[in-house]
Amino acid sequence: MGELASLDPEAQKILAKYDQKRAATLPLLHLAQDKVGCVTPEVEAWVSKWTDVPVVRVREVVLFYSMYRQRPAGRHHIRFCTTTSCVLMGSEKVLGYLKKKLQIENGAVSADGKVSLEEAECLCACEMAPMMQVDGKYYGDLTEKKVDEILEKLK
Repeated sequence: MGELASLDPEAQKILAKYDQKRAATLPLLHLAQDKVGCVTPEVEAWVSKWTDVPVVRVREVVLFYSMYRQRPAGRHHIRFCTTTSCVLMGSEKVLGYLKKKLQIENGAVSADGKVSLEEAECLCACEMAPMMQVDGKYYGDLTEKKVDEILEKLK
């Protein structure tokens, strides 16, 4: 947990914001994921130590929320919405195009390590369906042409 120990001062600042330690679970997971690149068993144990939440409960949080990755992502991480409203607006075709263009499937990282793809149940932006997030930034009303433009900016 050497790499995580460097986050201890930041963890203390986060915990100071909450009356109950367990309330810091999500922010601590974000902090560690940003540092490590994903949520590993070591990260779960580190969060458990700070929050006094059993490791198994921290694991349940990681499995419940789609924003926590259990494997490293590419330099650019794409989360593509697969919820009903996006499907109704043509996301399946656009997602198929994106996968073909990137030559990867859901949960994979491109061979060069530049891009990873994750299908997400809902990204809470139905008004811009079909949509995706790239490195946390939302892109909507997607078409194959827009996907090409977005990917070009990532180069």
